[in-house]
Amino acid sequence: MDLKILHNKHSNYFFLLTILLCLLQFFIKIDLDQVWVWLTCFFLIITIGASHGGLDNLKGKKLFNKLKLKNSFLIFYLAYISIAILILALWFNFGQIFLWTFLILASYHFGKEDTPDILLPKNRNQLLVFFKFFARGSTIIVMALFFHFEETIGILQFISTDSHFMGFYTINIAGLEWQDDIRLTLYVLILINIWGHIYLKSKKYWGSLFQDFLSIVLLNLVFEPFVAFTIYFCFLHSIRHSLLWSSKLLGKTKNSLKEFLIKSFPLTLITALLFVISVNLLYLIGGFLYVNIILVTFVGLASLTFPHILLEYLIEKNEK
Repeated sequence: MDLKILHNKHSNYFFLLTILLCLLQFFIKIDLDQVWVWLTCFFLIITIGASHGGLDNLKGKKLFNKLKLKNSFLIFYLAYISIAILILALWFNFGQIFLWTFLILASYHFGKEDTPDILLPKNRNQLLVFFKFFARGSTIIVMALFFHFEETIGILQFISTDSHFMGFYTINIAGLEWQDDIRLTLYVLILINIWGHIYLKSKKYWGSLFQDFLSIVLLNLVFEPFVAFTIYFCFLHSIRHSLLWSSKLLGKTKNSLKEFLIKSFPLTLITALLFVISVNLLYLIGGFLYVNIILVTFVGLASLTFPHILLEYLIEKNEK
């Protein structure tokens, strides 16, 4: 199937999934503050979510073959693991700096990967392009802050490893209460997010872009931030990313899904095992299970996101 058609169909399916989940929650009213909910989200992230990086070894092989480097297999894994470990080490020493860096890079990555290739700007101001992708990709964060400010700040505080996270609760501008200041800022950010979803180059894609935006709004309106992020990350971003790169690396065949699952399984399994072991170790040391899951999920994703984004950037630059 053509990737352009696939993008629109995926947006349609995800929007329908979002409506279905929101309706179920509206009628059933599941208590989301339960262990099985946290574990379900964690399981989805370490399987479906992690699988979208399961082809990074093939991307690395492709890059190093073009660069004509010997022992490319060994170089790739050493470089990838070293960067991930370095990010972990720096994170626990400079939590806030790396948290904000991660949020900016992840937002850009989400925005770029969730945008059809035909809409990717060419030969234009790169700063404007970066800002547009950032605006589009940061929707999941902005909406979480807008609908569940305190819960989202709590999550950011956990993963920043800083009990005085940016002093959010002491903000006071021009005599206004901090709630008013933050809400006004979020209104501005929402407008910027909407701007990030408007691409005048091809009006036929605007419907799918708007569906994605509306889906994220509904998810954060109905669900807690961790649940909303899990649904977005696994079923919108990860599946779309996997479809895109499996087509680029494996080609379009009848057994492409089966081939993708086989090729991505080793790295996905390793990632899942590392995440599970980390949660169990933290649980044995002490602390609440939910906090441990949040910490391992987001810090773990951050440590893998940096080499993941760097690899794709190098591939893109090399192809150009």
